[in-house]
Amino acid sequence: GKLYFTEIFANQVHEYTVETGAFRVIRRDSGGSNGMAFDSRKRLVMCEMLGKRIIRRELDGTIVPLWQADHEGKGGPNDVVVSSSGNTYFTMPRHKCVYRITEDGKVVVFISDIAGINGVMLSLDEKTLFVTEYKNRKIHVFPINEKQGIVGAGNVFAQIHTEGTEHGADGMAIDDQDQLYVACLGGIWIFDTEGQQVGLIALPGEKVTNCAFAGDDFKTLYITTQQGLFCAIRKEQE
Repeated sequence: GKLYFTEIFANQVHEYTVETGAFRVIRRDSGGSNGMAFDSRKRLVMCEMLGKRIIRRELDGTIVPLWQADHEGKGGPNDVVVSSSGNTYFTMPRHKCVYRITEDGKVVVFISDIAGINGVMLSLDEKTLFVTEYKNRKIHVFPINEKQGIVGAGNVFAQIHTEGTEHGADGMAIDDQDQLYVACLGGIWIFDTEGQQVGLIALPGEKVTNCAFAGDDFKTLYITTQQGLFCAIRKEQE
């Protein structure tokens, strides 16, 4: 019943209570937190883009560092997804990489050499990892095994074609049919399991940054943009 979203350069993380419409700040001085994801224990994992680290917010509000960049400059982590087994996957655009943090804290480079890497998402069965290439508006796909790593060649899953150049392919969400929802300039692009576009939630002029489904029915999609917060309700199929 609560939605969490970040305000990067204001260094704040917000909580929105759906039932009451109330907003409150749950974290200040957030290190420029960007992408976030819940783990299986409902703890919130955050990418501190300016702090250059990955942290986890415990249920009591305690902050636990999971990873810290060992450099000055070169940007910080952008987006994150956590598997049911506890593996954390996060993107580092300046490194052109996806890193994985295992449940026991081991950090490895999982995917490398994708310039402009940005969003990251797992398929429902967690055997496929999707990443967005921001500027070129491409979505790459990799077959994975949680224990073995990458188990096959990656390829371009889909590409978004839209007018305007000021904002690229960003965060993603997966619905109950394994359809991929991708945030980009002007809306949310929807792709089926074969990479074919099957829908568009149009938000003209909006620089759309991320999206997430609410609850277990996958009917409500919350969407963040650089300008605001939106909600889309999926209609029942006839």
